[in-house]
Amino acid sequence: MDYIKQLNEFYSTLDYKPLSSNAIAVYHILMNIASKVRWANEFKVANSVLMSKCNLTLSAVQRARAELINNDYIVYKKRKKSKYSFKIFYSSIE
Repeated sequence: MDYIKQLNEFYSTLDYKPLSSNAIAVYHILMNIASKVRWANEFKVANSVLMSKCNLTLSAVQRARAELINNDYIVYKKRKKSKYSFKIFYSSIE
């Protein structure tokens, strides 16, 4: 995965699939985490991590995540263990 190419595609896509600033912030944190896990197709992220890194409430993170899902930026699968964490199935915008 080419990090710069992915970000360029993300910003190009924003032209016709706009997002809130909270959704953009969450996306950037998810991209950072995806990079750290070497672009695994699937990875887990606790909502508390997103809340902390984006300085958002749980409900704001959930709304931002829903916005990313509804606009096809991420694929999501809720973990059964906790309402405070979820899995991201990373797929390239390309």
